[in-house]
Amino acid sequence: MAIEYIRGQFTRLGAFEKGNGLELTFSIRRGESAKVLIYNKASQKLLQTVELDTSFSIGRVYSVFFKDITADQFCYLLEDIDGIFIDPYTPRVIGRDRWMKKDRYRKKYRIYGGGGTFYSSWEDKFPGIKGEDCIIYKLHMRGFTMQHSLPAELQGNYKGMMQLIPYLKDLGVNAIEFMPLYEFEEARYRSYMVQEKDGSRMEYEKPYGTNYWGYGRALYFAPKASYFGRDPQRGMEELVEAFHREGMEIIMEFSFPKEKQAMDAQLIDQILRFWHIRYHIDGFHLLGEDLPIPRLMNDPFLYRAKIFADQCDPTVFEEDGHKHFFYYNDGFMYPLRRLQNHMDGSVAELANQIKRQNKSYGFVNYAANTTGFTLLDAYSYGEKHNEANGEDNRDGSNYNCSFNHGVEGPSRSRGVLRGRMNSIRSALALTILSQGIPLICSGDEALNSQKGNNNPYGQDNPIGWTQFSQKKDALALTEYVKNLIRFRKEHAVLSDPTPRKESDYLNLGIPDLSYHGREPWIMGIGEEKKGLGILYCGGYGRRVGDDVMLCMNFYYGEETFALPSLPKDRMWFKVTNTSEGEFYQDGQETLSQQHVTVPGGSVTVLIGKKVKETKK
Repeated sequence: MAIEYIRGQFTRLGAFEKGNGLELTFSIRRGESAKVLIYNKASQKLLQTVELDTSFSIGRVYSVFFKDITADQFCYLLEDIDGIFIDPYTPRVIGRDRWMKKDRYRKKYRIYGGGGTFYSSWEDKFPGIKGEDCIIYKLHMRGFTMQHSLPAELQGNYKGMMQLIPYLKDLGVNAIEFMPLYEFEEARYRSYMVQEKDGSRMEYEKPYGTNYWGYGRALYFAPKASYFGRDPQRGMEELVEAFHREGMEIIMEFSFPKEKQAMDAQLIDQILRFWHIRYHIDGFHLLGEDLPIPRLMNDPFLYRAKIFADQCDPTVFEEDGHKHFFYYNDGFMYPLRRLQNHMDGSVAELANQIKRQNKSYGFVNYAANTTGFTLLDAYSYGEKHNEANGEDNRDGSNYNCSFNHGVEGPSRSRGVLRGRMNSIRSALALTILSQGIPLICSGDEALNSQKGNNNPYGQDNPIGWTQFSQKKDALALTEYVKNLIRFRKEHAVLSDPTPRKESDYLNLGIPDLSYHGREPWIMGIGEEKKGLGILYCGGYGRRVGDDVMLCMNFYYGEETFALPSLPKDRMWFKVTNTSEGEFYQDGQETLSQQHVTVPGGSVTVLIGKKVKETKK
């Protein structure tokens, strides 16, 4: 039975259910002829070819309404003068329903567009977390759910991800950054042309590897079917609903390739609009070159969406009191590692990274990320070990500023392990207690290792999956991270969104931010300087609270820091020292109110708070 069709209304690009049928609006690449090839969704058998003349078009955009069909019945491809292609605006992809399905090469890896719904009845509200209150946790959906002792049917998909929301909430993070969730080709394969008597044909080989991370060209409007099941749109909705119910935001990572012909500014804008409107995605981390940040920042639909990118001209931002662009780069990580690992680091440079903030835009701070060593590996390996990637260890960055503490890789030496744990806790403490948005990479709170691989883009195996160790050190570190996050939330001065003036403009007795060394109020700026005390005055926070002082010592030996005098009703209390690993949320009274001694390579956190009056 032939499917009836009429001219569409050009409502939106893509194929969406509308009334008693399905409207498809698409653009051809060249020429004026256009065809829609309609297939049975279950069997992928061609049912009908619909030729459209220019009466169905406006320019190179065609719109057609198919009567009395639903998205569950059919899938489609498009054809123009250059051949058959899949609709780049398709909201659903048919043919990649299972991750790395073994027989796909026999079908020439062919995929089809599928219809979807643009609106739905799901009830959901954006959490609306302010940028300064965000604590980001970055993960890969498949990798995060493969080693968490989940049943097989929950591994590698959104249902398993939803089971792990309590773990993330208990950790204290409130914004989850997902590596690509849109439809990408995970199979890495080769194809070549074969010449025959009656012409030529394409031959496709079995996959030789996996595009595990999901970067590269993609179908950006469709949730990934192998992650989200038979109804990817509904699966995506369920995931967002589940996180939003717990007051947690979702940030999606989008990687745009260099081919500017396909990835122009308008298309990128349309992609982000679609995910923000259709799926209520809260923010976007954009990877690519020459990204249209000014256009995105001025898009009224994206005004409440958070935009993260590694660079942008700061002159494009307006000071309207609403901050929703955030620089996301290695600006914090490398100054920290150079100091920790004695690679001519500058304490002044790190201090600037710790306090960096702007009225119109913000910053993301991290000590490790997916493109590089895990946090444990940064202090366990002096060199990358990427042989498993099959590129003779040539891939991945050679600039890691890592240090193995005397042993390359795993060690049983108590001294080596003690040094590594101190470095990890110090890195996490400075990341979480810095003024910008802290980011934790999945598993870094639980001693995740990639065995020295700093570029596991194709490692769909335990190297690339997040490992959650049940060893004593790993469990203790997870608790330590929980305490750091809780401390940050309780001391609003640490996350104040306004830049520090380093002056006492409210006449509170001490500046909003000040620096101290062996003597109070004296920073010292020499390159030989490897220790510094940073004091945040609690009276200058968004909520008046305790003073907080970070004393970081990057010398090999212990260092003594002077403690500025506090009013008579206040005293200094030690919260933690990273070499010890103990954490006192309300503080442990220091032995002296004049100075504190910090072991080499560690960070001490102090609070200055009011004390109850005692009887004489």
